[in-house]
Amino acid sequence: MAAINEEKERRVIPNWRSFATTASLGELNASTLKNSYIPILSIDSYIHDFKNNPSVPFAADLLSAALVNGLTDDKNVEGAARFLMNHKHEITTSQEELANRIINGPSASLNVIEKITIKQLNDCISNKDYINRIRELKLHLNNFPYNSIAWVELSRCYSILGQERKAIQTMKYAVQLSPNNRFVTRSATRLFTHFGEFDLAQYVLRHCDMLRKDPWLLSAEVSVNTLKGKVSSLLKRGIEIIDSDNYSPFSTTELAASIATVHLLAGDRKKSKKMFTKSLISPNDNSIAQIEWVLNSKDKNLFDKSVINIETRHNYEAMAINNFYNNNLIEAMDNACQWFCDMPFSKRPVMMGSYIADLLNNKNLAITFLEKGLISNSNDCQLLNNIAYYHALENNLDEAIKYIERIDNKLVDDIDGICITATKGLIKFREKDFEKGRELYLSAIESTAVLRNKELNYKAILNYAREEIMAKSDFIEPAMNLINEMKEIENMSIGIKKLHTEVIELYRKYKASNM
Repeated sequence: MAAINEEKERRVIPNWRSFATTASLGELNASTLKNSYIPILSIDSYIHDFKNNPSVPFAADLLSAALVNGLTDDKNVEGAARFLMNHKHEITTSQEELANRIINGPSASLNVIEKITIKQLNDCISNKDYINRIRELKLHLNNFPYNSIAWVELSRCYSILGQERKAIQTMKYAVQLSPNNRFVTRSATRLFTHFGEFDLAQYVLRHCDMLRKDPWLLSAEVSVNTLKGKVSSLLKRGIEIIDSDNYSPFSTTELAASIATVHLLAGDRKKSKKMFTKSLISPNDNSIAQIEWVLNSKDKNLFDKSVINIETRHNYEAMAINNFYNNNLIEAMDNACQWFCDMPFSKRPVMMGSYIADLLNNKNLAITFLEKGLISNSNDCQLLNNIAYYHALENNLDEAIKYIERIDNKLVDDIDGICITATKGLIKFREKDFEKGRELYLSAIESTAVLRNKELNYKAILNYAREEIMAKSDFIEPAMNLINEMKEIENMSIGIKKLHTEVIELYRKYKASNM
């Protein structure tokens, strides 16, 4: 059976997009509003370096520093931008777009993902495109090895293709080159947490000189600590930044959401509500998604959902969560597709998208979603199991067996093991080895009872009963007795209720045909 699409503990870890897209969303802009603001890191040294070394890497570094510190109006910065535009054959797409942004203003056309529909799912990750992109970046870095942004972009391409070792190594190069660059540090935090390297993510943040001054970095530090089950020692500093009038509400939105989550997990609803409210003043897609997750998975009564304005750019995750829990499945599916194409290395949109596709009775789309997810997560046991499950339901048994045999048992936990056992039971039933199939299903059902996981228990029973009915076996009535003992079906997930309805209808038709 399919692994449950449970919404695991979400944290406000930085989203990781291309440099150009991140810049276009305003997440690299200066964080303060005061006229007396002094840049966290002066760009004078960058100007000096570019004047003495008028080349692409020094010009790109100057533009990046100027954008982060809110000094893009400096004539030296504009000069560096025009220098890049005069050397288009030497620069990356992101650098070209950044230069265009500085010369022509924030409204300049940028190469960002906007609207992606279900029809475009098959095209949103092309191995060939990313392989070509890697080749281009490597050629660029051979000539300009000190371009930290290019190293980050290369790492992102590797992570999308599931090449963990290369992704981590190239990100380390970027951090070594620019340990105080916000984009580099936040990208490194997302990459390292993505691969479970929490200590490495924390190390990078702690060794960034900007950490105590930059709310975008401080938010990441607070969230990494919560992932490790700890409370950040800089929590008080984060609250001071939010309560001061030195920072724009947009620059503190993620920090407020991170701290609000800490308070909520500690059971302090009052402080949590206060911080989430501040996060809503000028939210980005990440803070909005955190609030949607909290209100749908943790505390739906924390505050009135009507106050939430989720009309932020790239808010695909928040919209997917919102539409899903409001039973707008077509819209939620479209949002999940957009979310996945925006974050193609992330597993969460894949799990949600495939789950919704199943609810919409489109097993082929569910399989397509999961197969796309395997590009970045090739050894993930949940993805492999779920592909096998949907193939088996479609009686594509050779394909089902191929995927189930790819699972590495060393990576399987108790819950995933139960789902895999049940899927193997399904395959055996469809192979007409009913005895073995029954043995496997009953083992899965018993294991769910031991874990006292009602959702998983009901799912295993319903899947098992469906197979006994389809096999027209002598064990149909005992299986239906298990279903009749189920309580609180109406309180179960939409997937369980749908499966329950289908099995009951299948049983009704079976009884009618045998009267």
